[in-house]
Amino acid sequence: MSQILQEIAQAIYDGDDILAVELAEKAVQEGIEPQAIINGGIAGMEQLGEAFNNMEAFLPELMLGGEAMHALLDTVNPYMQKGGALKNDTIVIGCAQGDLHDIGLNLLDTQLSIGGFQVVNLGTDTSVSEFISEAKRVNAKIIGVSTLLTTSSYYQEELIKALKKEGIRDQYKVIVGGGPITPEWARKIGADGYARTASQAAELCKQLLQNKNNDVVVIC
Repeated sequence: MSQILQEIAQAIYDGDDILAVELAEKAVQEGIEPQAIINGGIAGMEQLGEAFNNMEAFLPELMLGGEAMHALLDTVNPYMQKGGALKNDTIVIGCAQGDLHDIGLNLLDTQLSIGGFQVVNLGTDTSVSEFISEAKRVNAKIIGVSTLLTTSSYYQEELIKALKKEGIRDQYKVIVGGGPITPEWARKIGADGYARTASQAAELCKQLLQNKNNDVVVIC
């Protein structure tokens, strides 16, 4: 990682949104790819998350880091090159009910948009009925449910059950992800796909739309 990307990672870790924006703008001027700048920010968030898990950082620091990451994304997004969209490739995404953590969700939104998909972001604390009604309204191909809370992962399974109950399960590919989510969980609840990171999600969705069978697609 180059020096400026390391500095971006550190700015995100420190929760310094002003510096993160300044460094991002400088990196763009130096010709660094926007995706690399975002990856630098993600590295800082991953370090902060690890520190939080080890009780070396606490909720206020985590929130500041999230705000700095949001500022970084707002700065870099206008420079991203969008991929060619496929026909009828709308994706509905959101955080599962009870989950208010939107950093990963917004990263997912960015990565899918870069991949050429039309993204409908329902935000945090999204109920099963909201996912389904919006997917119907926009004629979505894929529904993506993210969560950082083990307690909210229950609603990923409930979504799939609800789609089956309505007799429309085969109309949508359902992808799941988030900190506590594993490929094993995706298979257990009958999801169609799982990606470990937001940056892998676009490739996952492309594979799913080309997938002619019912095998679970996992990208780790």
